[in-house]
Amino acid sequence: MSGIHDAVLEHVRDALEVALIASVAEADPARAGVVLIGPIQDEPAPDTARISVTLHENDPDRLIKGAVTGMNEDWSDEVDEIEIGGALTMRRRFTLKARCLLVTTREDLDAARNIASTVRGRCEECLLSIPFAGILSGSEYVSGGILSEEFGGEMLQAGGPEAYDYHIKVRFSVLTTRTGAIP
Repeated sequence: MSGIHDAVLEHVRDALEVALIASVAEADPARAGVVLIGPIQDEPAPDTARISVTLHENDPDRLIKGAVTGMNEDWSDEVDEIEIGGALTMRRRFTLKARCLLVTTREDLDAARNIASTVRGRCEECLLSIPFAGILSGSEYVSGGILSEEFGGEMLQAGGPEAYDYHIKVRFSVLTTRTGAIP
């Protein structure tokens, strides 16, 4: 049985595949090539991964307190409240990372920035419109969709002047509730 994190990641991946690939014309320069759970590890090929989106539990770039690597921030999910009836509600954090590797297509700066901004906008719009009703694993279910106070992103430009590379990151969280957790 997979956990609630897996159920959320799979649900978000499916929605992003529709928003960034299936519903975007093949000729659109901002059409994604792949949406994956976890990091890209030499697959797919660079042309397919020209615009790639990966999904992660927590934030893979964030420093973690007490880890063997000596990182120094807490990584655990937070308990938000205890509800009447023996349920436990937790804030679960996730990160979407996108990369617009425009090396082979060689767009100029304005076109490259437009492509990256379009990808970021599509990612954020999709995340904010995903319905989470019915997403569950065992006795735990998503009880609240994307939380506005923890929703945020950034975009960084690298490369140039002839081959641009944009890195996009959007952090988001949902509330999950486990029933029967408290006697």
